[in-house]
Amino acid sequence: MTRRSTSKYRAGRSSAARQSMAPGAGLPRWLRIGVFATIAIVLGVVAVSLVIGRLQPPGTPEAGALQVHASMDGFDPNQLTVKAGEEVKIQLASMDTSMHSDGGGWHEFAIDELKIDWKVGPESSQVFSFTAPSTPGTYEFYCNICCGGKENPSMQGKLTVTA
Repeated sequence: MTRRSTSKYRAGRSSAARQSMAPGAGLPRWLRIGVFATIAIVLGVVAVSLVIGRLQPPGTPEAGALQVHASMDGFDPNQLTVKAGEEVKIQLASMDTSMHSDGGGWHEFAIDELKIDWKVGPESSQVFSFTAPSTPGTYEFYCNICCGGKENPSMQGKLTVTA
């Protein structure tokens, strides 16, 4: 269609005929805007709740347990501090899904010197406990299941034992 024929087409119809073809043409403008705003707000609330739900760690946080989240981005937090000789509880949560191509969403929290090797499945969490060493020091923890393994700096962290 050429530009000339398009303008003929438009000119051939009356303003009332064009408006009657528009969706919601029988409703007042303020009502159409209100319906649109309501739909936009509902969709926004649903989107925000989905995002917040995805960012929340799996499982209910246990009181007194240090929360450690493991994902392809690494450990969060990657530095923990505990007192020498105290009973330590760590709630380890895997933030990754089982569809993850590297490790299937499984993560590990391992400290060789303390003979700790805990594993947690995709989108789940588990509470583990141990007694901190009686002498202060720093111990490296890591995940060797995925993400480049023990050599990947983002999959490492430090446990500091203080006096």
